[in-house]
Amino acid sequence: MSVLTFLSDFGADSHYLASFRGAIYQADIKFPFVEITSRIEPFDIVEAAYLSTMVYKDFAPGSIHILATNVVATSFDGHLAAEYNGHYFLAPDNGILSLIFGEEFTDYYLITTESYEQKIQNVYLPLIKQLEQGKKLHEIASKAEQVNTKTRIVPVRDNEELRGTILFVDHFGNAYTNIHKEEFDKFAGESKFKINLSRHSNVSVVSNNFSDVREGDPLCYFSDHGYLVVAIKKSSAERLLNLRKYKTLVIQK
Repeated sequence: MSVLTFLSDFGADSHYLASFRGAIYQADIKFPFVEITSRIEPFDIVEAAYLSTMVYKDFAPGSIHILATNVVATSFDGHLAAEYNGHYFLAPDNGILSLIFGEEFTDYYLITTESYEQKIQNVYLPLIKQLEQGKKLHEIASKAEQVNTKTRIVPVRDNEELRGTILFVDHFGNAYTNIHKEEFDKFAGESKFKINLSRHSNVSVVSNNFSDVREGDPLCYFSDHGYLVVAIKKSSAERLLNLRKYKTLVIQK
């Protein structure tokens, strides 16, 4: 079943989210509403794009994904809609969609409004209603000729090192990097390696899960979505290893 998902930096206790929910019910949107999170760090489109990239494929094709991050500050640039891998994405024109699709993607549509509109429900819900009725983007929106784009933060490597970046830290203090298993395997191959977690801590294996280590020990594993994660069993890697967002993680042969 296709759904309507919502990911934002509004905050869990914000009245903005309640207002948006109320507008959905008043508009009689039939799609089930799924809030992915409203705890994105304020204005952090990189974190929002990273989480969206990880989870959107877990929903059925035809789902609509609203990315409401850094909305008010960038709404003067307008709002965009796009279809990507069978899913619809709606977001302000602040570069967040290019972080998901890549800079080479150009098939964007402009969501038009008569004037500057701060309430995103007034921007997105009329278009969602038409998508729900089976209409296509090219039938209800005009092609965007120019959009704001951002460059992805990607791992870099040479023969000796693979350097990634922490892009998200979850509720448990587990640090998620931008190093995908495919990238890691290309670098490491059959060679021995060392993942430097802090000045005095490193690991030389990638664990399958938390049962591979003792309580209090650090570990690295690949998430269900394929990205390298640094954790400490029953503790916080963020706190004990000082693994903050945008910190570099170095893997050496």
